[in-house]
Amino acid sequence: MAAKVSSGASGTAALTENVENKSFNKEKYVHFYEQMVHIREFEELIDKEWNFPKHGIGGYLHLYSGEEAIAVGIIGALQREKGDCFIGHYRDHAYALASGSDPGEVMAEICGKATGCSKGKGGSMHICDAERGFFGGYGIVGGNVPIALGLGYALKYQNKDAVCVCFFGDGSMNQGAFHETLNMCQLFKVPVLFVLENNGYAMGTSIERSHANPDLASRVDSYAMKHEKIDGQDIVKVHERVSEIIAEMRVTSEPFFLECETYRYHGHGAADGQVTQSTYRSKDEVEKWKTSRDPLAIAERILLEQEALSDTDKERIYQEAHAAALAALKFADDSPNPAPEDLLKDVYA
Repeated sequence: MAAKVSSGASGTAALTENVENKSFNKEKYVHFYEQMVHIREFEELIDKEWNFPKHGIGGYLHLYSGEEAIAVGIIGALQREKGDCFIGHYRDHAYALASGSDPGEVMAEICGKATGCSKGKGGSMHICDAERGFFGGYGIVGGNVPIALGLGYALKYQNKDAVCVCFFGDGSMNQGAFHETLNMCQLFKVPVLFVLENNGYAMGTSIERSHANPDLASRVDSYAMKHEKIDGQDIVKVHERVSEIIAEMRVTSEPFFLECETYRYHGHGAADGQVTQSTYRSKDEVEKWKTSRDPLAIAERILLEQEALSDTDKERIYQEAHAAALAALKFADDSPNPAPEDLLKDVYA
């Protein structure tokens, strides 16, 4: 059965302000909406099935539900033909799916199967698809940020007008390597777009309890780096603004810091259920975001107002997304485990 189509409220009263006086690309945003729905269905299916041993999902599992507009809107602004690339953190399934990775291979990796995109050796936190410019998710908080500096410097060294996008969470901003990276990136004018996915919590700790200055984007002032804060739940606002930022970065080859305000519906990890969550956030808080700021509902309303989507279209898209998620899980279930003799393959040190 297909998942229920969301029909929640849309947030601010003037959702279509961001499309006024512009030529709204209906085809593009319908495609983005479809990607967001596919990501949501993929993540929700994993959440339901992860603790069943038959699927072989091992290790930790971090879900992206509620943040889909960021991954889809930003990755959709990149141009692989120019050499654009991006790097993520351990909440990384959505990045691969948004870039066009095969859902079956992503699911197989989560299940530790040989057909996975990292050959079953990385699992949920280490999804990777270098052919599509995705240089992987990373299990260490903030550990991907210095690597983005290296990726960006390589683009600059090769005289490409390309950019590297680095996704990270609010917890990364209290890591020393994060600040060393921003300082060097600004000093050497390296084209990295730093994307803070501020979902309000680092594991179970709110930003108010962990950051002396909770205005996170303002902390970048000390590096004289351009920065901005946007609504990470609105796919149009995210994509349009990031497209403008990247176009400027191609010319200047300078870094940029973008804070996207968002919210994750699930706990830090799949094992962090609502019982655990209730110790640091209320059910009412989660429900408020779901009913008033859900990125899928916001996209639906914009598309309906632009006459680019119908209720029939929505139901079809959800059915296709649910079927695709089930097919990906079946592919993973039917795939073999990595062979013992492959343990040391692809190990370079």
